[in-house]
Amino acid sequence: MRFSAVIGLLLTMAVGTQAGLYCQCLYSDGSHCCIADNRGDCTSSCKDVKPLFEDKGCNAGGKFSDVSAWNAQWRTACND
Repeated sequence: MRFSAVIGLLLTMAVGTQAGLYCQCLYSDGSHCCIADNRGDCTSSCKDVKPLFEDKGCNAGGKFSDVSAWNAQWRTACND
């Protein structure tokens, strides 16, 4: 196996691991609310959260979508 192939495999594994660390919490209409840390279950991680520095909560009962670490860094964090 070539060295570059091994490095590529390791980078792919690292990025895949990072992808499961965040949850995109949604508003009840399905639009983006905020990003929460995935504490094992995105539904519970997104339940009763608010976007950072805002008073209005997501109010979607834990509704979420998956988000990559790359996209999560550009979105508003949840105040959980």
